[in-house]
Amino acid sequence: MSYEQIIFEVKENIGIIRFNRPEKKNAFSPKMNREILDAMTRIEKDSEIRGVLLTGSDDSFSAGLDVDISFLQTMEKGDPDAYNEIHDPIQGWYRILYNLHRATVSAVNGHCYGGGVVPVSLCDVSIASDRAKFGVPEINFAHFPAGGTSWALSHFLLPKHFEYLCLSGDRIDAEEAFKMGLVTKVVPHDQLEEEAWNMVKKLANKHPNAYKTAKTMCRMTRHMQFWEAVELEMAHIHENYFLTEGEMVKIALKQFKAKKIKTGAGETYKKEK
Repeated sequence: MSYEQIIFEVKENIGIIRFNRPEKKNAFSPKMNREILDAMTRIEKDSEIRGVLLTGSDDSFSAGLDVDISFLQTMEKGDPDAYNEIHDPIQGWYRILYNLHRATVSAVNGHCYGGGVVPVSLCDVSIASDRAKFGVPEINFAHFPAGGTSWALSHFLLPKHFEYLCLSGDRIDAEEAFKMGLVTKVVPHDQLEEEAWNMVKKLANKHPNAYKTAKTMCRMTRHMQFWEAVELEMAHIHENYFLTEGEMVKIALKQFKAKKIKTGAGETYKKEK
């Protein structure tokens, strides 16, 4: 399927989605959201795709929801069908991105505002260009960060940072976003795509079962008491052993000690058994 408002390709088992409405700072339109949802659904169903890389075209990652074609206008019209037409696709691809057990990386190449912050937070790793700018300006037009934006900020930032961004509508640069914990690292602009590509390939080459379990534990244990987390982790050790056919003990630990790690494809044990 060809797309009009995104560029989608699969390269070396990595699905690359580039938001492509540069004249609108890659703001999410209903059409763009439907196209992203379609691409993300294809990725989700294709087990050969081991990772996802999200980025934007021109000077922007995404300016968030297109305010000229948004929930606000459909609420004013009182048309539930029109509201759902806008709401459902974006929440649909957010859900796939969040639940995907494979590697997800965002390369923030420029302006990233409002709802554009959400996929940055949903990805496992987010790398920002030193030219990137971030903000949630909704308070400046008598609104508030919604549709997952409040969650995206409150989940990773300290309360005073989160509330400052939401209540002021101010923009911050990439270094400030890094200090607040919104992105993983900041790199020179001309190195962004190479850094992001190397990162998604590194993550995608980890053992798929181990990656799935590690990702799940990172999210779940954050909200638990210490001993609850220990018990859950120990239970998942047994699950991971079963799903890898004992590879982590029979093969992977030996390779790790010998500094010859080859378990990324999840096929080592089968080849050597």
